[in-house]
Amino acid sequence: MSTHTAAPAFEAQPPTDLVAEANHRIANSLTLLVSMVRMQSVSVKKKQQVLTNADVRLLLDGIAARINTISQLHRILSRAGADGVISLQPHLEEVTAALVAALSSPEQQVRAMHSGGDCMVLMRHVQPIVLILCEAFINAMKYAHPAGVPLVMLVECAVGADGRLALTISDDGVGLPEGFDPITKGGLGFRVMRSLAAEIGAELQIQSTHLGLTLRLSLPSGAMSGAKPS
Repeated sequence: MSTHTAAPAFEAQPPTDLVAEANHRIANSLTLLVSMVRMQSVSVKKKQQVLTNADVRLLLDGIAARINTISQLHRILSRAGADGVISLQPHLEEVTAALVAALSSPEQQVRAMHSGGDCMVLMRHVQPIVLILCEAFINAMKYAHPAGVPLVMLVECAVGADGRLALTISDDGVGLPEGFDPITKGGLGFRVMRSLAAEIGAELQIQSTHLGLTLRLSLPSGAMSGAKPS
């Protein structure tokens, strides 16, 4: 009697290839960070206005959050299995906890909640996902609650009605200004998120109401699997 073994959902990669890919992506992340800091420096010079203590704090907290996220990213990629697949949900919780610690202050408290199920992600998609998560948190810190009331973020990874696995990041803030188009406008954070989504062929949808802002990253078919690890 013969037995049939189901084909793996993802093509396995040799461990040496996975290490090389992880190192390559961390190097890319650091290069991106340097570029973003330089762009922020240019932006500050162009504004030609004195920054308040709150402005400086947000600027430095944002840089610290990005550095911390890249550190988290390095740990995530180092835990990839031999098949190059990572269980994303526990890492989302780790990254958001680090972001809350980096961004929260007596002037602006931040709390993160999680919902949805687990999702298995190919290693090459982890970097853009995690960096988009970071930029979404930084953006919410800047604009969600101008009055400085506590900020609540919701992060969900789940299968959508279309069968594609989506990462949703929501805040409970005031939403975007009327007439603001997040697909074509926005500062550094929005540009980075759009670029990272395009890098992996993902669709980035941004919805705004007076109850908050929601970003939905819908990944291409084959990028993720709804199956939980055994």
